[in-house]
Amino acid sequence: MLYLQKLPIWIKRIEKGNVANFPSLDEAAGADEELPILTEMKDHLQELIKSFQGYFHHGEVSVEQRWIRDPFLFNLDSMDDSDIMKDDLVELQANDRIRMEFESMQLDMFWCEQLKLFPQLAERALEVLVPFATTYLCEAGFSALLHIKTKARNRLDASDDMRVALSKKEPRFSIIIEEKQQQKSH
Repeated sequence: MLYLQKLPIWIKRIEKGNVANFPSLDEAAGADEELPILTEMKDHLQELIKSFQGYFHHGEVSVEQRWIRDPFLFNLDSMDDSDIMKDDLVELQANDRIRMEFESMQLDMFWCEQLKLFPQLAERALEVLVPFATTYLCEAGFSALLHIKTKARNRLDASDDMRVALSKKEPRFSIIIEEKQQQKSH
């Protein structure tokens, strides 16, 4: 995650007294002031790194789990013979209808669809894929917040705006306008 790569850089800058990544603090502090809050900021960023590392999945998917990305190109010989899911994977690879579904769907949606036919395979696949989906949602949230919380709107409670920005539902403007009452003139 890009954010995790930036945090150590920000910590090094804070250790040198450089708060350029925090424009409001930089503006409020001035050029020559020693800031006592810098130690707390550094500690907070280090805790944030630990928290994110515990939450987000790191590293490459193991060889035994590469079937999750593409179950139809996966070489079954690289999977342990004692793994009970190998039988399910053989059945899945032999099904042309499922192959067509795989080619027409997003990966997470494909595995959700397989929960009925191949529950063990789908559950293991989703355990690996879910952290990536939440990482995306987290990144989308940071991006939305960046646009909502401009310098001019910096004291605004952004929770309602964030809910609208991150929602996948489209507002039905025609219904909203119909239900809106006209203001009577005095």
